[in-house]
This record gives sequence, C-alpha cells and structure tokens, in this order.
Amino acid sequence: MADNSYVGIDLGTSYIKGSVLDENGNHVVTVKTRAPAIVSPKPGWTEVDPLEYNFVFKRFLRKLLKKIFTKKVYLGLSSMAPIFIPVDRECYPLYNGILYNDTRAEEEIKELNDLYGDLFFEENGNPVNNQQWLPKILWFKKNYPELFSKTWKFMELPTFILCKMTGKIVTDKTMLQEEGLLDYRKRVISNKILEALKIDESYLPEPMELNETLEPFRIDDIVFESNAGTVDFIGSSVSLGMLRPRKMALIIGSTGVISYSVTDPKPDNRLYLDLGPYNGLYYINGATASAGIFLDYIMELFGMKNMYKKVDKILQNPYINTEGLVLLPYLIGERTPILDPLAKSVIFGLRNTTKKPEILKASIEAIAFSIRHHYDILKSHGYEVDTIYATGGVLKMKAMQSILPTVMNKRMIKVEEGEESIGDAKIAMVASGKLTWDELGEILEREMAGELLEPSEIKYLEKNYRIYIQLYQQLKELFRI
Repeated sequence: MADNSYVGIDLGTSYIKGSVLDENGNHVVTVKTRAPAIVSPKPGWTEVDPLEYNFVFKRFLRKLLKKIFTKKVYLGLSSMAPIFIPVDRECYPLYNGILYNDTRAEEEIKELNDLYGDLFFEENGNPVNNQQWLPKILWFKKNYPELFSKTWKFMELPTFILCKMTGKIVTDKTMLQEEGLLDYRKRVISNKILEALKIDESYLPEPMELNETLEPFRIDDIVFESNAGTVDFIGSSVSLGMLRPRKMALIIGSTGVISYSVTDPKPDNRLYLDLGPYNGLYYINGATASAGIFLDYIMELFGMKNMYKKVDKILQNPYINTEGLVLLPYLIGERTPILDPLAKSVIFGLRNTTKKPEILKASIEAIAFSIRHHYDILKSHGYEVDTIYATGGVLKMKAMQSILPTVMNKRMIKVEEGEESIGDAKIAMVASGKLTWDELGEILEREMAGELLEPSEIKYLEKNYRIYIQLYQQLKELFRI
C-alpha cells in the first residue's frame, strides 16, 4: 500500500466533486454527487442550508473513502464563495448561509460605499459589492439583532464543515480577500475595515495560508491533513496552470469568467482583485452574469433549444454578415465590468433583411464582446498577456472558437475545462511538501496541451464592438425607467 494520496474536494453549487491523485500526482478517480439545492425565499435571495450541506458532504466523503487505498491523505478543499454563515458557540447555524450572488443587501452596499467606499477600496482593492460579507453582516445586524447577539463566529462553508469534522475554526486568506476583510498588500485582516464596521476580530476564524494544513485528524483508518479551504476559482485556476504572472484564463460556460495573473496589481473598481495561491501572486478577475445563458435564451426563442450542433453547423456559413447588428447580452443585469443589475438585453441594428442566422451569430459575438470589454480594461493598465487559456462549454462550438480570438485579436489555446477538485488536489501536494509552487507550475505548463485558436479577418467586428460599448453608455439611464 502506498503511503500518501492527494485529494481535492470542491463544494459546489450543483455538485460536490472529489478527485484522488496517487503519490506521484497521477489522476486516479473523480467522484461527484449532487449538492443540496440552493433556495430562494424571496426574489434575489439565494441561500443554502449548512446542516443539510454538511450531511450530504459526510455521505459523499464515505463514498470517496472507498476509492482511497493509502494510510494518509492530504486534502485540499474549495467552495463556492463567499458564503456568509453566522453560528453560535456550538457551531450551530443561526441563519442559512447567504450566497455570493444574493442581492438582499443593496441598501447596505450603497450605505457602505457612501461612508467608507474609498477606505475599503484602498485596503481591499475592491469596491463594496454583493459578493462580500461586509454588507451581509450589516444587513444581518439590522434585521436580526437578537440572532446577531447570539453569534459567535462568521463562517464560510469549508470553515463550517471543518468545524463539524475537527472542531477547528479556520479560514483561508483567499476567502478573507473575497469577503472584503483583508488588507490585500499585507495579506492580513484589515483593522481599518473592522473598525469601520464596528466588528471585533474575534468573530472571524483563524486565517491560514493555502499551503498550510490543520493538525492531523483521523477518519476510520486514514490520517488526514487538510487546508482551510479556498475559493473555487483558485482550484480551477491552478488546474489551468495559472501559477505564473501574465497568464489569462477565459472560461465561457453558462457565465463568462476572466482571470489574469499578476504580481503588481492595479486595483480597478470595475473588476475584482483576488489573492493568488501564494504570496506575491494576484488574480484580477471578471465575471459576467450570462454567456451560455444568453445563447440558450436566443436559441429557445427560435425554437432551437439545446440544438447546439445544428446551430453550429448553420454558423459555418462564411457569408453570414452581422455588420451593424449588435446585441447586449445583459439578460439578468451584468456583473463586471459595468456592475449594473438593471442593465437589459438589446438587439440593435435589425433590418428587413435580417434573418435567424445573423441573430444567432450576433449573440455569440455579444458574448465575445463582453469578454473583450474586460481585456481592454486590463490593457489600459499596461498589463501584457503571455498566454491565454480558453475553455468552457460554449467554446466547444466552432463558431465561438473562430469568433472569440478574432474579437480579442489574440491567439489562444483551447484546453480542457479546469476542474476545481483536480486543482485542489494539486494544491494539497504543495501543502504536503511534495512540491513547491514553482515545481507545480513547471509540471502544469508541461501538461497543458490544447488546440491553438487563431484570429481571422472579419474587420467589421471591431466596428460592432465599438457599437457594443457605446450602446450601454447611451442606454444605461433608460434601463432605470
């Protein structure tokens, strides 16, 4: 029997996934189970029951243990984040976990930005936003003062599960950054932010670095050492080889995710600033509200629901001309870079000659434009990109493989989708001392193989992109009527 294995578990919105690597880092197996349903008690509210999630996690872990044949496991955790869970001294949740995309605290966001926006941005590198704990803490304190008075700690989902499993109350610094509580330069909890919120640091779990582990604990006959649990996108970024500066990852799935690695971040209130997995590396991130969601909507309008192959075949026609036809993909508002929940979708430039193929193609172009918008902001700060990795379900379409690099005017490498749990297991290898971050980076670069996507010559797409940018600027006040 081998001595060690490395396991990554991602606590996701739809699934809990676990991947097992052997002592040499080879992938053994990935197991998944459906996560507890996200509940929405009111429009714009999204919650998860921590106790139910913990119950499903424990059952899942038993299933995963049957795939492990080593005496010791180094465990890397990640989770959808941030999630705000207030608990009492028995680690019992006083309220459901409030998710990152919950919009109940809009008033508190405005209040905090009006009072402390400059301070928070200076300390954390991010504006106050609905992903963070800051407005949720204020909302909870205002609306449930009795429960707030009983609160012992604020927790993320991995913190809660580790508390139940080990009794330890820890969190990862990457989590604290996303929660809006960290001084990003010093990698420590910001006293200035806590003082502004009138929150004592005792409410927070003990911070840990990603390559640190808890004291060993035993499950059955297996000894575990676990990290404190990072943000899910860190796991996927590691699996995509984003361990050196000047790399970009584009994930075009239901939503669009843009991540750029850098050592000298220049915070911009249109994008998110996150810590990288090790000291000195940062990720500048964007996240759109819809990508594949928008394409699915347009396809369904045309009676072509789930007909991706048919749509892709239609769009292979080189004579489909979308010049002057521009769509805004803001079906459910937009996150970065405009951060406007009231933004709407628009079809601009319809003529009596416009047919279904033109609108289908323009919808894919709109998704690419939303990604390009982020890229232009990064370029405006002088950032240079050495490598672009592109992945995601929408990128399986030949049309997107052609349109995205053309809109970006950049070569890119199409790779397999980043698996959070694989990245988590790789992180566990570093935490175990098996590899350094540099060694892991070199291994991942050798392993990253994919298809080269080249820009093509469609000159009017640049003109369409300029219309795309101007459309929102011209219409944003009308969206508020």
